[in-house]
Amino acid sequence: MAQNPPGPPGAPPGGGYPPPPPAGGYPPAPAGGGYPAASGGGYPQQAQDPYAAERALNEWAQAKSYALGNTPDLAWYQGWAPFVYLPRLARVGRELRVEIGDARAFIVEGYEADAVKQAAGEDRCLCSFVMSQRLAARAAVRSKTGGGVVNEIKSGFGSLFSSGSAGGVLGDPTFEGRFDVSTPTREEGNRALPLPLRQHLLQYNWRGILETRPGGMLAQMYDATSFNVQTLEWTLSTLGYLYQLAAG
Repeated sequence: MAQNPPGPPGAPPGGGYPPPPPAGGYPPAPAGGGYPAASGGGYPQQAQDPYAAERALNEWAQAKSYALGNTPDLAWYQGWAPFVYLPRLARVGRELRVEIGDARAFIVEGYEADAVKQAAGEDRCLCSFVMSQRLAARAAVRSKTGGGVVNEIKSGFGSLFSSGSAGGVLGDPTFEGRFDVSTPTREEGNRALPLPLRQHLLQYNWRGILETRPGGMLAQMYDATSFNVQTLEWTLSTLGYLYQLAAG
């Protein structure tokens, strides 16, 4: 996998955010605190430090020269809309900004305004946004499994009304048997999703959403939901590799 990129993130002009790439408009640590119960008549164990994970996150980001923030601009992330598969974010929490080679990446803790997902505890996600001029074609991919019970039900329900056979979008029935795909044309889809990228997604049973457009790429990885050091390191490594494959 790609190594996490060294060096500080590039500061956006004026301290704000750069404009998001155009969408194109094509269709569709365990919680600490408290004392555990004593066993065998012994004394209760010492309480865990509820701020340990947050301190570790800040120390990690500082050591890596990454920019960690608690007040990201929701409007900027919503400005990437319309999405094809990625849900619209109703609010955002913490944010990490880094550089991945020649690209600028933003990883944000997002929340959906979906009552069903909120009830099921599936409304939280980590969403990644990459800006690079090396990305030029439009396509969107969503794995047919993963993402929680609500996502799988919605995906299965939607497939009842989908037209065409697997392989009809890209001409790749093996890939399209495992992933939903949307792209303006087959030619553009194959440019946006080159064979090495498709092989990687299949080989590693990748589960999530990946969308590309001129100047940008966005991803939600279903197996990454916690904003902590371990998850962010894995997300950055995976994101960097996906970007390199998509950018050719």
